[in-house]
Amino acid sequence: LDSYLHGISERLCQEAPVPIVDIRESIYQPGGAANTAVNLQSLGAQVAFLSVVGEDEAGSKLLQALADHGVPTEHILRVPERTTLAKQRIVAASQVVVRFDQGSTSPVEGAAEVQLAARLKDLFRECEAVVISDYNYGILTPRVLETLEELQRQDPRLIVVDSKRLPVYRNLNVTAIKSNYEETLQLLGLEKVSEDVGRIEQITRQGWRAMDLVGAQIAAITLDHHGALVFHREDEMPYRTYAKPEPNSKAAGAGDTFVSALAVSLAAGAHVEHAAEIASAAASIVVAKSGTAACSEEELKEHFTTREK
Repeated sequence: LDSYLHGISERLCQEAPVPIVDIRESIYQPGGAANTAVNLQSLGAQVAFLSVVGEDEAGSKLLQALADHGVPTEHILRVPERTTLAKQRIVAASQVVVRFDQGSTSPVEGAAEVQLAARLKDLFRECEAVVISDYNYGILTPRVLETLEELQRQDPRLIVVDSKRLPVYRNLNVTAIKSNYEETLQLLGLEKVSEDVGRIEQITRQGWRAMDLVGAQIAAITLDHHGALVFHREDEMPYRTYAKPEPNSKAAGAGDTFVSALAVSLAAGAHVEHAAEIASAAASIVVAKSGTAACSEEELKEHFTTREK
């Protein structure tokens, strides 16, 4: 659950040199994997969202926020032992003052893990494509991954993975992976390059290894305001997309939008370069919005229609 508490700040606290923010508005949005589900739904996919939340107020608000966006919630397990992941931002005059994070990140276990794997088996058979949004918060346990690998061996699906621990998906026969610059450096064991041109050259040379390390056919590596480099085993050079520079504070959830649009495009049969352009366009649309946001099918159509004119 992403919470944005908007207010104004005109004075400092007497107890400490910190601003006092008078909250005027509270906004609750699905974040993380839930934001990916919202983006998939907004882009026209029929979504089955499988995840875990706690039996707490944040969990109830998250389920309501998902329902408000048209995302079905019947496959989200509510587990009393867990606390729902929540990120609360205090915003004054469009500036994020502080962020509070809370929620369970330990592996799901016991009856909840068994139920999660069982529902995965049922849903996998019904879906044409699977998007794995893995923030390493304990949902995708070794048991769940083993179940997924077995299902993929028996009846392969198009699978797109967005994860902070990509190597664990090496045996999944992944279609595409998505990672940002920092995650790619960690995956490939590379040093950070500060110069913009240097970053692009570095990933252009080394990005191919990401596919090999994960066993994917496609690797989309996002570079913030430098767009993305998309590698495909059938191509000799990566395909580059371009992005309009925006402040980092407006980039919340852009990666979720990118991977959602990439997955929907590939599932619909788009060529890799076309899927890359669609994904980049969708991400550029959401970074122009405030807070955690989604891109709709209509906004994408308007974007490309306007560009053609």
